[in-house]
Amino acid sequence: MQSSQPPQAWSHWPNRILILSLIGIAYLTLFPFRFDFAAPQSRNSSPFFLGPSLKHGNNLDFFLNLLLFIPYGFGFSAQLRKRGVNKGLTLVLALPGGVITSYVVEFLQFYIPTRNSAWDDITPNTLGAVAGCLLFNRWGEIMLKLLSAWGERTESWMSLRRACIFLLAYLGLFIILSIPLQRETRLSNWDTAVPMFVGSDGTARHAWKGQIAKLQVWNRALSDESARKLTAGDPAPETETGLLASYELTGGPPFDDQTKSLPRLIWISSSPPRDLKTLELNGSSWLTTKVPVTTLTQELKSTNQFALRAVCTPSDVSDLEQLIVSISQVYGTPDLYLRREDADLVFWFRNPLSMHRSMLAWRVRSVFAPGQARDILISYDGSNVSLYVNGKKETRIYHLSPGAAMAHKFARVFTSDLIGYLVSYDVLTFVPAGLLLGLIARKEPFRKPAGRFLLLFGFLLPPIFYELILVWVSGKAFSLWEIILCLLLILLGVWLMNADRSDKRSVWI
Repeated sequence: MQSSQPPQAWSHWPNRILILSLIGIAYLTLFPFRFDFAAPQSRNSSPFFLGPSLKHGNNLDFFLNLLLFIPYGFGFSAQLRKRGVNKGLTLVLALPGGVITSYVVEFLQFYIPTRNSAWDDITPNTLGAVAGCLLFNRWGEIMLKLLSAWGERTESWMSLRRACIFLLAYLGLFIILSIPLQRETRLSNWDTAVPMFVGSDGTARHAWKGQIAKLQVWNRALSDESARKLTAGDPAPETETGLLASYELTGGPPFDDQTKSLPRLIWISSSPPRDLKTLELNGSSWLTTKVPVTTLTQELKSTNQFALRAVCTPSDVSDLEQLIVSISQVYGTPDLYLRREDADLVFWFRNPLSMHRSMLAWRVRSVFAPGQARDILISYDGSNVSLYVNGKKETRIYHLSPGAAMAHKFARVFTSDLIGYLVSYDVLTFVPAGLLLGLIARKEPFRKPAGRFLLLFGFLLPPIFYELILVWVSGKAFSLWEIILCLLLILLGVWLMNADRSDKRSVWI
């Protein structure tokens, strides 16, 4: 094999380009990163054979998929040329490189419900990788020399003092910006002059058919242990704290709140039942407080948290939509509702994010079955919604983050993308911070033990302070995994900054 070692002038960029291209591919093809390995796209097809059919995309899709892999092919070729591989063999290796990378992407998409995995994209992706290789062979050296010259000028200008100022200003901007963004997840726009309906929204259009045995509301989020025990039918004495309403729907109406905080539930029907063991609704009757539950809504607005429990049994799951509970005016925008759609559970609550340009109803598949009781508990801690059914916690995440609020400024936001908004905002905040920290780490004062000790605080403090800010604004529980995510993104930035530094000045190669 003919070796051709590249000049030092442009050898400081191949790793960075390859890493950035792979990150871009992962983001654009795997967003919103909601993997469901228990329920792939098709149970009738092996994931190794990808989807059951072709996507049959149009010419624009073909072009975009080709374009997506051009930077990858460019970085892949630069990496090989950096190691002395000749142009001919580089072009040959770009073909299987594109195929393998594209196949891995399609394989992962097989487990993302909002993505469509098939063979169609592998061809344009591979052609894009080959095109990137040809681009590098033709103009790569010129482009990398320009990038290297720009990088050297930037690093020379970026003194230690300037880098620290930029770091503090950038982190300060995004952390301060996160305060008003996180405030958009608060229950600030709840209507405090609305009644509560059980088994309806005040109309007969979507009235419940089946039994409803219990309804409880707390002014706080319940712990994971308490929620599991409660919905499994086990004793959970700590759940008495913050209990605002507790209705046992047995016997004949009206039904009194056992905490004596809310109005009684009145029967709406021509013929109320008598002395039933458990309330049975037939689709043309329901319960309401008649008067507003102002005490409840004001308390929930104040704490910015709630937990709602309903024990119910549907008579069937064929009707499209039936309400379990709704806090709303008749034909008005509700503060909150819990309903059944076919066999699915759907939950929605009002906040500045969910009112406009959003699809933030949380649909959980296959919760209900005819004649089978479901003990359901929804818990909101100011940022995160958790769902428990019969002692089991729903594994999917419903997280209202500053990223969701920022995305809401520009486009419609969706429940399925909430984790993606969180990751995107954290990437914007902490990867550039990591780049600056990676640059600072190369400065002379930070090569000594004392300097590295200070640098360690530079890594740890911003994620912790950021999480404390979000806890303060929303009231949510402190999240260690979010801190770990932010730390990993900082390390990614440091890695990118030092990815191609092979000389003795390199730190954390």
